[in-house]
Amino acid sequence: MSDIFISYAREDERRVKPIVQHLQQMGWRVFWDRNIPPGQSWDEYIEQHLEASCCVVVVWSKHSVGSRWVKAEAEEAKNRNILVPLLLDKVKLSLGFRYIQAADLTSWNHDDITHPQFRACIDAIACMVPQSGPLEPASPDVLVTPVEPPASRPQLPENFVLIRGGQFSMGSPEDEYGHQDNESLHEVKVSDFAICRYTVTVGEYLEFTEEVKINYDGGTEGDRYPLVNVSWNDAVAYCRWLSEKRGELFRLPTEAEWEYACRAGTRTPFSTGENLTTYEANYDGNYPYRNNPKGMYRKKTVPVDSFKPNSYGLYNMHGNVWEWCGDRYGAGYYEECRKQGIMENPQGAEKGSNSVLRGGGWLTYAQHCRSAYRHFDGPVYRSNYVGFRLVFVPQFKG
Repeated sequence: MSDIFISYAREDERRVKPIVQHLQQMGWRVFWDRNIPPGQSWDEYIEQHLEASCCVVVVWSKHSVGSRWVKAEAEEAKNRNILVPLLLDKVKLSLGFRYIQAADLTSWNHDDITHPQFRACIDAIACMVPQSGPLEPASPDVLVTPVEPPASRPQLPENFVLIRGGQFSMGSPEDEYGHQDNESLHEVKVSDFAICRYTVTVGEYLEFTEEVKINYDGGTEGDRYPLVNVSWNDAVAYCRWLSEKRGELFRLPTEAEWEYACRAGTRTPFSTGENLTTYEANYDGNYPYRNNPKGMYRKKTVPVDSFKPNSYGLYNMHGNVWEWCGDRYGAGYYEECRKQGIMENPQGAEKGSNSVLRGGGWLTYAQHCRSAYRHFDGPVYRSNYVGFRLVFVPQFKG
């Protein structure tokens, strides 16, 4: 069967063909109804492929908006949360699809695979179609300056990125949409640190649970999906186990390190700019940022290497799963920091019963995925939208 089902109007065949060819060149199996075998009942054959596909790309045009077949296929895809709509013409969609964000290809020249909206379409497909093989490294167009470690410094573990420290404005300005009182803007300096490109996966955590003989029942989605249903205490225990097992030091990021890595040099609400779409992150697209169009609501996590990474090469810093940080949470902690001037490597509130969570999750609103947004819960709290990411601490020699 196919990975991708293309729903389109036959009048658009010439314009749809380049899309199909590009998707096939990327290694995906694509179904479109040009080659139905002789003797097959075409409606049953199409329905069979529609039901078996992981993703449905609906091509909206002046021809397809009036097609009852395209509308029916789009409705099926929407109900299964596997719809990726795109526009070939400026058209008014029916009410059921008007508020689902579509990739705008009205200015696409059919050859430019770097077109931002075409890339957004590809990224959306990639998070729906199961992948095989090892985790891919950061995309080659991501500007991450390689840092060669000195001879005395151990090599970084696989999939870790060395982030050069610096000073940044932590928190958010009062006029940022979604700003909270606990986000007082203040200046922070962080030292160099190494952070993983991905959150800890189900597969990685299962190795831990099998070795220490504890039960874990949160891995129903597969080894490449983010670990969920883990408390802050669980995360710390995993860090200790991995450190002992490998003879190296792993820990949770501080809240300052996490935001510095998430921002990747930006000062906007998101590392993607002033807005965050569901082609860029996994959150509840029914609640977009400000007055932007609605997007997809996938209702579950996606693989840890989904979407384009930020400019530091880090994946899913916005959305998918909330991430535990090492710090205690304090509602007034940022204001205290602001009064003290520039803070160097802050470690969080000295007192408090809750731990910090960052990044937003698959069922949160877009504004909760902002770089500055702070969430918290108790150290024993578990949920199917909470995971964590590791920091590696290089051991200097001599």
